Amino acid sequence: MSVIGIHIGKAIYHILKNDSSIVSMVGNVKNIQPSAIYTDSPKAGIYYDILTVNNTNTKGDHKATITEVSVQIECFKKSYEDVINLGARVQELLDKKNGTFNGVNLQSCVLESQSSDFDGNNKLYYLQLTFKIRII
Repeated sequence: MSVIGIHIGKAIYHILKNDSSIVSMVGNVKNIQPSAIYTDSPKAGIYYDILTVNNTNTKGDHKATITEVSVQIECFKKSYEDVINLGARVQELLDKKNGTFNGVNLQSCVLESQSSDFDGNNKLYYLQLTFKIRII
């Protein structure tokens, strides 16, 4: 069976929305959304975006059996300490994660990079975490 990289959003949402600490920190599961939801005025919460999808064909297969996806998770909070705590919890949940979540089989999930900044227009601190995820 071939894997579809875009499905990673279903797994990310499932993992994050089912963690009581995350939901408590963002106030409501509605504050965990794909980045496409906001344009230039994000509010406090978690947004995720698929950056790249690379399919790997294995010998003898006609369709990709492994897909590598780069996903960026953006955490927004009003205080620097709160955004660090939220980002740390996201990292705890996703880094080195494997298993099947919402029908998506993760072989591995590894934190590749992170950065932080302040959104002066919206008065929010934000932390970006980028993960490389292998789907099988």
